[in-house]
Amino acid sequence: MRWGLIPYAARGNSGAHPVIHVALQDLTESHVSRGPWVNGQRCLQLATSFQVWKADRQGRRSCWQVRPATDAVFGLAALWDRSQPREGKMIESCALVMLPGGMPVILGPADQAAWLTGTAEQAAAVLRPCPAANLQLTPV
Repeated sequence: MRWGLIPYAARGNSGAHPVIHVALQDLTESHVSRGPWVNGQRCLQLATSFQVWKADRQGRRSCWQVRPATDAVFGLAALWDRSQPREGKMIESCALVMLPGGMPVILGPADQAAWLTGTAEQAAAVLRPCPAANLQLTPV
C-alpha cells in the first residue's frame, strides 16, 4: 500500500502534496478522510519507531525517536482508500491519524481489533494518546 492517501474521487492523482497525516479533529470533516472513515477503511501502519520534532520553551527544535518500551513493533492508526486513474490500475494508499500536537495514534494490542473491525464509535474510542510509560524517547 502506498503511503500518502489519494482519495477515491481524485482518480489516481495525488497532486503535489499527498496527504500523509490526517488530524484527529478532521476525520469526519475533511474531504480526504470523511469517505474512508464512514466506510470503515481503517488499517494499521506497523513501525518499530518514528521521529517527532519538539520545540523547547526557547523555541529551539529537537528531534526525538519514539519506540515502544516493551514491544518490538507497534501499530499506528491509519486510514486507507482506493483510487483509479482513467487509464491505469487501482492505487491503494493510506495516511496516519494524528493527535493534536503532532503525535500519531499508537494502538496497543488490546485496541487494534476495535480500530480494525469495530463500529465507528468503537474505533473513535481508541483514538487517544499512548501512556508515556509505554514509550521510550531518545534524542536523535
